[in-house]
Amino acid sequence: MPVTGALAVREDLPCARITKGCAMTNVREVAENIYEVHPELNFMFSLSYLVMGKFPALIDPGSSAQARIVLQTLEQKLGLDPAALRYIIPTHLHIDHAGGAGLVAQRAPQARILVMERQARHLSEPSRLIEANRQTFGENFADTFGPIISVPGDRVLPLRGGETIDIGGRTLEVIFSPGHAHHHFCLFDDRTRGLFSGDALGMYYPEVDGVVIICPEGFDLDVALRTIEDLRRRRPALVFYAHEGTGRSPEELMNRAAREIRECGKIILEAEKSGKSPAQMEALLSAYFRETVSPKLRYERMYLGLTVAGYRRYFAKAGLVPARGEKA
Repeated sequence: MPVTGALAVREDLPCARITKGCAMTNVREVAENIYEVHPELNFMFSLSYLVMGKFPALIDPGSSAQARIVLQTLEQKLGLDPAALRYIIPTHLHIDHAGGAGLVAQRAPQARILVMERQARHLSEPSRLIEANRQTFGENFADTFGPIISVPGDRVLPLRGGETIDIGGRTLEVIFSPGHAHHHFCLFDDRTRGLFSGDALGMYYPEVDGVVIICPEGFDLDVALRTIEDLRRRRPALVFYAHEGTGRSPEELMNRAAREIRECGKIILEAEKSGKSPAQMEALLSAYFRETVSPKLRYERMYLGLTVAGYRRYFAKAGLVPARGEKA
């Protein structure tokens, strides 16, 4: 059974194969039969990963705008018909990872979409996802990211963590990894000992070999640190970051992520208590990252705003600062 504890895909369908000799623009093989698809977009996106096997898996298809590019790339650069996909696996339901799951599902009619159990209903009835993105990115968010398309309920495989996905010749273990989001999960590839980390370990900048955390609303500092310790115990040899590259010194990168989560928390908590504005908090984080990661760091300002909002909400829920709209 390709997924232990879940529905099986049909095994009578033809095996997928990559056509040899295709141009690899914006695509690279980062490990054995693992292809990183890096779209060239001027707005928030994630890397997508194609894991090849008898039952190919697409990890983090991105927003619908990104997913269109990814599907085109699979066909034109890798020679893979999207209909050959058997698994669509967003590590969590943020729009830059999962917004295009429904669009990919339309092009891959045999594929199952994997998501943590408590969020599975939102793929089939995405009204709350749509409203959440309107609040975060504005009423016209779909003009940039594309629409969020519903997925038929019978194609959604709800997960609890601990499942094993057999894609033919290799398996992916599902690791429940909350913190960045309460429904986040990672995947561990048995063949390469590579960890598809989603956003659990922050964002990787290969040009400076640096890590920058991202902590949007719903972030939980203590849970995020426990998740890093859990992932550390897996002793991965590689980390396949959704943002944006492959880390080849996992222990050091995980240490940096944990240190940043703690230190950024101290910065925001102190700033909140001293009455600084969100814009001032963003400036403090920017200065911290440029000092501790690299002065050459090119960091998307939107991520700063999301991280400030995530910490502020976390500290308010923890009772360490007044809730928004309340006076100290």
